[in-house]
Amino acid sequence: MILAAHAGVLLSLLTRCRMQRSFARELRSLAALFDFLDEAAVRYRLDEDSRFAARLAAEEIFTNMVKYGGGEDRVSISVDVRDQRLLMAFIHAGAVPFDVTEANEVDVSRPIAERTPGGIGLFLVRRMMDDIAYEYADGVARVTLSKQLGGS
Repeated sequence: MILAAHAGVLLSLLTRCRMQRSFARELRSLAALFDFLDEAAVRYRLDEDSRFAARLAAEEIFTNMVKYGGGEDRVSISVDVRDQRLLMAFIHAGAVPFDVTEANEVDVSRPIAERTPGGIGLFLVRRMMDDIAYEYADGVARVTLSKQLGGS
C-alpha cells in the first residue's frame, strides 16, 4: 500500500537518473548504441519525433568519432532529461580536436553536383537538435546535444 502511494515519486526519481554507457569505437557498435537509445526513450517516455531525432543525431556524432576521431577505442555516451530537455553527451578521450559547432554549413540550395562531399549529417543534426556544444580539454572531446521536449 505504501509503495503504491509513492509509485509516482519513485518513477520520477528513476527517470531523473542519467543513463550512461561506453561503446567500442567501431561502426558495428551502432546496433548496441541504438538499443541503448531505445532504452532511454522508454525510460524518459520520449515521443516518436524525439526518438527519431536522438537516433539520427547520435548516429552522426558517433560515426564521425569512429571515422575521424582517433584516440581511445571507446566512446562514452550519456542520456538524460532535465527541465523538459533531452541531453546527450558523447565523450571521447584522446580524440583529434574537431569542433562540430565550427564546421561549415552545407549549402543545400546548390545542386548536388556543385557541392563538396560531406557535411549533410551535421546539417541534419543542427536541424533536429536545439543546441550543440563542443568542449575539448586535456585530450578529451565532448559533444553535447540538447532538444526541447514536449511538442516543440
